Amino acid sequence: MKHTILLFAALAAGCAAYDGSGLRPGASTESEVRGVMGAPAMEMRDSDGTRHYYYPRGPLGHETFVADIGGDGVLRGIRGVLSDDTFNRIRPGLHGEDVLRMIGPPREKAYFSNLGQTAWDYKYVDTWGYPAIFSVMLDRSDIVVGKVTRRIERMDHGR
Repeated sequence: MKHTILLFAALAAGCAAYDGSGLRPGASTESEVRGVMGAPAMEMRDSDGTRHYYYPRGPLGHETFVADIGGDGVLRGIRGVLSDDTFNRIRPGLHGEDVLRMIGPPREKAYFSNLGQTAWDYKYVDTWGYPAIFSVMLDRSDIVVGKVTRRIERMDHGR
């Protein structure tokens, strides 16, 4: 029984670090962010010194969190970015770097030689709670030419 309680405590501590919920904007430092959330999968920097750390998470990669660190090394905030609202802001004509800044690194990339396009795929849970894949298509110049969302079939065990 004692070992079970310790296991649950360890799991709960791991979950707290999952989205950085124990960190405090305006108080937590960059080193605390890295200590709690680990090394980011991708980092981007703004001209004012602000850094953005991207953390793809989830048991199947359904979430990406971005930790925004000010030029002073203090956490400004943590936000989830894989959402229908964010995807709606992605439009043809944007550069691939713009997409990376908005939603981070893709889970998968596929090149379609017959079209001269690359698809970046992001797994997420849509507004209605269904697992889905959001795909952004980029041309050879790394410009967004299209996007599509498709739901992944959900097992219905009740029927």
